[in-house]
Amino acid sequence: MKIFDKESHKLADIFPMIEGEELEDLKRDIKKNGQIEPVILYEGKILDGRNRYKACKELGLDVKTKEYKGKNPLEFVISLNLKRRHLSKSQKAVISLDLLPLFEKEAKKRHDNPFGVPQETDGLGEKSPNPPISSGKASFQLGKLIQVDGSYIQQAKRLKKDFPEKLEEVRMGHKNFSEIKKELRLEKIKKQKEALQKEVLEKPIGKYDVIVIDPPWNYQDDSVYDAKGFRGTCPYPTMTIDQIKNINLPAKDNCVLWLWTTNKHIFYCKDILDKWGFEIKSILTWDKENIAIGRWLRSQTEHCILAIKGKPYYQNTKYGTLLREKRTKHSKKPDSFYKMVDEICGGRKLDYFARSKREGWDSWGDEIQ
Repeated sequence: MKIFDKESHKLADIFPMIEGEELEDLKRDIKKNGQIEPVILYEGKILDGRNRYKACKELGLDVKTKEYKGKNPLEFVISLNLKRRHLSKSQKAVISLDLLPLFEKEAKKRHDNPFGVPQETDGLGEKSPNPPISSGKASFQLGKLIQVDGSYIQQAKRLKKDFPEKLEEVRMGHKNFSEIKKELRLEKIKKQKEALQKEVLEKPIGKYDVIVIDPPWNYQDDSVYDAKGFRGTCPYPTMTIDQIKNINLPAKDNCVLWLWTTNKHIFYCKDILDKWGFEIKSILTWDKENIAIGRWLRSQTEHCILAIKGKPYYQNTKYGTLLREKRTKHSKKPDSFYKMVDEICGGRKLDYFARSKREGWDSWGDEIQ
């Protein structure tokens, strides 16, 4: 990297330079207090102090320099940058990907020639065989030196393999792994949503006597949740209230409908059911037996509205309005609910926006496994 009239050393370039307000702060400090630390040169290039060099040049000041005379410039660069820089764990992990090959090379060099003396040859001009430095050992040593654990390095490797274009954003400190994951998840959801928009109004074949529907309710209007960390990003594409209303349910003239809803959305259900042509009869509450996230009250319940159209078959003598079963994975409804519906409702059954296939039911949804 060229910095005005001086080249920076390849070892220094592994670490990102500062920019923006951080660089302006450095310039203000040097302007006020002068250049306190010299710029370190090695092999005629800047080994340490690229930011100081740039700041001095932009201020029109002479640069104080000093020659590095140590034996391990790599560890010198790592040590200084870790002491001075506020690098995130994500940054350290990404930087370690560039450092590891160099670290292995330096370690092997010291292993092959620990005293810096000329090596013997085998008479053919080849170096005497020495056991190679262990890649694992070098990785462990680097991990200790750079102070980042293996899980972060593994994340960096996966990011480099799958989304190399995102790597530089992390290296520069613009984003961390969590932010990149969220960004990738949102991109995936956007693509899924675009696909869902095209398919969601398509009907399953035929009509049904019993329909269970679990719409992908939209929480995006609750931006305060994301801002204050009350809830994570919804892991599937969602629909607005109007989009849900416009679903053309494949219901027979005599049909039982079970509409799953959340505490937040329960008050929209009357309008939705009116639009679908169903009459509310009762509400089932699911007690999930453990507390989840929530802003005003932490959520432990979910509701399923029982509604009918016409005069469907319905026979119930033992089930009440409360169902207790521990929640499992996100949005998966309890098995005891489907057992109940099987017992009290008859006819052809459809699980709309299903998460899995179920014996005796037709299932429709893009998350079926």
